[in-house]
Amino acid sequence: MDDQTKQVVLRWWQSMMLPPEQLKSKGIQAAPSGYKAQLRRSDSIDDAMLTEAFRSLWLALGDQATQQGQSPARQSKAIECWATVAAVLVHVKSNSEYKLAVAAGRKGDGDKSVVSELRFSQLQNAKTPADFLRRLRRIVQQLKGEVAVVNLAENILQWFAEHEKLRPRKADKRISVQWAMDYYRAAAGKA
Repeated sequence: MDDQTKQVVLRWWQSMMLPPEQLKSKGIQAAPSGYKAQLRRSDSIDDAMLTEAFRSLWLALGDQATQQGQSPARQSKAIECWATVAAVLVHVKSNSEYKLAVAAGRKGDGDKSVVSELRFSQLQNAKTPADFLRRLRRIVQQLKGEVAVVNLAENILQWFAEHEKLRPRKADKRISVQWAMDYYRAAAGKA
């Protein structure tokens, strides 16, 4: 994801989540109050695609991010991917310094990680975009919505790229391996 796309994603998220006084100081127009509610109520990626909140993100993204000029199949996958980004980011309440896997692996109350190893492995092994969305939303909610916004969006984009069989040759470049390394480092108190 290029810097301009990162900025668009962050500003879009901020427009829905930050209080009006913070938005004003950043020069960002607040999103209509219904945007967040529509996305939160969406049960599927298709539902998310039909919301005004997603539409505002999609229109703000550049042609490169939205695959404009590509084949209809590639553009359709881009829409599905960005709708997933929108449907997940609406559950992020604060832009934390922690990546998803680090936040999930960190110790909660007691000796256990905030997100169980089983639940996290289920996310890593999601086979369909619908399953991925459901599991990812559940984990973000379990983290009380505290995760790095831009990093989470990048993770979703990478998952979709790999789901389309564009897996990196080196295993350590795959999202599931990166997540596992981050999760277990955090669980061991090394992150």
